Amino acid sequence: MPDNPLPAQLASQAEFVVNTLTATVYQYAESIDVENGVYDCDCNSFVGFVLEGLAPDHYAMIPCEAGRPRPRAFEYYDFFASLTPQSTGGWHRIDLLSDARRGDILAWRFAEIVAGQDTGHVVFLAGRPQLDDSGNFFAVRVYDSADAPHFEESRGDGSVDSPSGVGTGFINFQVDAAGRPVAFQFGPTADFVTTTIAIGRVEPIEPY
Repeated sequence: MPDNPLPAQLASQAEFVVNTLTATVYQYAESIDVENGVYDCDCNSFVGFVLEGLAPDHYAMIPCEAGRPRPRAFEYYDFFASLTPQSTGGWHRIDLLSDARRGDILAWRFAEIVAGQDTGHVVFLAGRPQLDDSGNFFAVRVYDSADAPHFEESRGDGSVDSPSGVGTGFINFQVDAAGRPVAFQFGPTADFVTTTIAIGRVEPIEPY
């Protein structure tokens, strides 16, 4: 079976945006001006923008609440969690963090969905997870839109005053005994947060 090029294509497009944008800020109201390199958006808007542009049929499979322009982070999580590693038809789930690769989409959701607040977070993986020398967590470079800094940030110097919006940095993840991600550390000023996390991978949609 030939290698699946779709995840790498998604990551390359996300990386292109990160490397060529001229202005960005994290905000819920999406305002993207490709011609002028402006990406003012939240995490789900950024992922949705890239996914819809390169893989519109895959994007259309992500559930979206009525009246909302794009699926929110928790809906990416719910969709990925509903899949299995053997799922076909455009998407399948990656269970073990060590099996994730560049271009996979990782999402987590908070237990309580509160109006006007983040429901979780969704990112593109920029590369394979790397086990820290301590063996206690994996470091994963991501492309996303964030309102707080990650580790080794592109959105500034990595301090709490770092600009928000679209960029790249590392998020740390802890895994359970089987290797499934169960907690994340958003950045250098954050503690690990235990929550539900799922990873999805696009695959070619085979014709009937």
